[in-house]
Amino acid sequence: LENRARFALEIVRAIRAEVGDDFHMQFKITGVDYGDDLFFWWKKGTTIEDSIQVCRWLEEAGVDGFHVSSGNSFPHPRNPAGDFPIQDTVRGYDSMISSGRHTFRNYLLFRFWPFNAVFRKMWTRAAKGHIEGINLADCRRIKEAVSVPVVCTGGFQTASVVAAAIERGDCDGVTIARPLIANPNLVQLWHEGHDRPARPCTYSNKCLINQVENPLGCYDQSRFDSREEMVRE
Repeated sequence: LENRARFALEIVRAIRAEVGDDFHMQFKITGVDYGDDLFFWWKKGTTIEDSIQVCRWLEEAGVDGFHVSSGNSFPHPRNPAGDFPIQDTVRGYDSMISSGRHTFRNYLLFRFWPFNAVFRKMWTRAAKGHIEGINLADCRRIKEAVSVPVVCTGGFQTASVVAAAIERGDCDGVTIARPLIANPNLVQLWHEGHDRPARPCTYSNKCLINQVENPLGCYDQSRFDSREEMVRE
């Protein structure tokens, strides 16, 4: 484990040496690899016990805070958790198919039934329908082991869920990506007293897949009154 952590530790020490002691340096880390979430015959990978020890070493090396995620690839069934938009993937895959070790194999997998149906089911199975706060349990384990702030990622878009997580001590704060693409005014809505947006993020992951070729935005047409409204946004 020490040798596997060496590269990260050397980077942190080198950055700290350059920026000094009064510069905030945060480290994003996978709590657990969940390497077999998609295909059961793959190796599980890094455990939470591994990550806890690495975080202790990183804190000693000068890290001021941790950002806890999960998964050993990107995308991963838990990061970002939700649907896998097969049709969008096939439509935009031409920009990826010419490079990469397994891109042609993946294209065939995404393109043809029943392989794509099986893949999509295996993908969504990992989250078991629980997306918002999916990494909180792993985050809490790391938070209990270090003395610096720890923030968590995981589809947060409900004010009461975030507040409860912080009050329980699962994390010191949360980070948000997809729900802010769906509702850029999310934090303002919370400030005004709304617990959740009227049209929340559906975790379709169409934003992730489409951004390979298109501008970053929400591409789930079900959240809009028309396709034209979606394009305008």
